[in-house]
Amino acid sequence: MDNEKFLKIFGLNLKIERLKLGLSQEKIAESLDFSSVYVSNVESGKHKISLINAYKFAKFYKKSLDYLLTEKS
Repeated sequence: MDNEKFLKIFGLNLKIERLKLGLSQEKIAESLDFSSVYVSNVESGKHKISLINAYKFAKFYKKSLDYLLTEKS
């Protein structure tokens, strides 16, 4: 899998989880001490993300990194 596709899958899964909880990008950013622009860019697959920040998202959503990195059908 190429890097661009990987980032898009991860970002889409984050967005899906956020929407399931009915939260805004601003609320996620505030909770994780990120900027809302960063959250937006990660969700859209436009920003490379560190393993530490990926873990922070996973912990916040109570999902495994494996779950967030897996393409859903």
